[in-house]
Amino acid sequence: MAIPGESLSIPVYQVDAFTEEPFEGNPAAVCLVEAFLPEETMKKIALEMNLSETAFVAPSTRGGERGSFSIRWFTPAVEVPLCGHATLASSWVIFTEKETSATRITFESASGTLAATREGEGVTLDFPRNDSEPAVVPAGLLEALGLEAVEDVQVSPSAEMLLLRVKDEPTLRSLRPKVEALLAVERGDPPFQGVIVTSRSSTYDFVSRYFGSWEGIDEDPVTGAAHTVLAPYWSGIMGKDRFHAFQASKRGGALNVALAGDRVMISGKARIVLKGELYL
Repeated sequence: MAIPGESLSIPVYQVDAFTEEPFEGNPAAVCLVEAFLPEETMKKIALEMNLSETAFVAPSTRGGERGSFSIRWFTPAVEVPLCGHATLASSWVIFTEKETSATRITFESASGTLAATREGEGVTLDFPRNDSEPAVVPAGLLEALGLEAVEDVQVSPSAEMLLLRVKDEPTLRSLRPKVEALLAVERGDPPFQGVIVTSRSSTYDFVSRYFGSWEGIDEDPVTGAAHTVLAPYWSGIMGKDRFHAFQASKRGGALNVALAGDRVMISGKARIVLKGELYL
């Protein structure tokens, strides 16, 4: 579809991921393209969408295989190597809006081949596992987050995320980070791009929050990629490999997460709240 004077239109959807209710979970934009646009154009579109992530989905460049796609993710500021909620959103669009009988699709990405399987009213994502290792808290970080102390500090180089475990859920929920102070923190080399704060929970196996001011995301509502770090971390503490987790942002979202060798299975639901055409 095109309008007079315009050369290109792109189907675009806004999807609330990790929820079945509108205006909850984590919103993502999904742009279906025949081939990836110039990187600068995709960055501008992501800034225009002004959501934590915008996914661009194209038929796989490997060709020949139905249900195979390529995917890239952009925040309003940068391209990221992995995004869970925008992949869930993209999967949901393909399963519900495209004429496909497939119950399993794959995405080629910067983090390798990812898979999404439709299961009932939800989708299970097959993502790479990202382990963490002991680290030191960077100077000024606790003050910027409003924390006095933490129980553990880990870093996942592969996910580019720092993990802080705090004593309890009320401490986690009470955090009110100072964005300017966060941006002034020296993040090491290579730098982490986001901070996961996590704790045990009386309702869930664990809860978390994710702060990514360096990616243009002050707080991400529900972060699938963070759970590729959280699952192996909490497995080492709890001695189990299946979890019911909750990300305690203002919008909030629940996830079922399972370890499977070097993979992490993340399950959730999604709801399309807007669809239309983007004109370039």
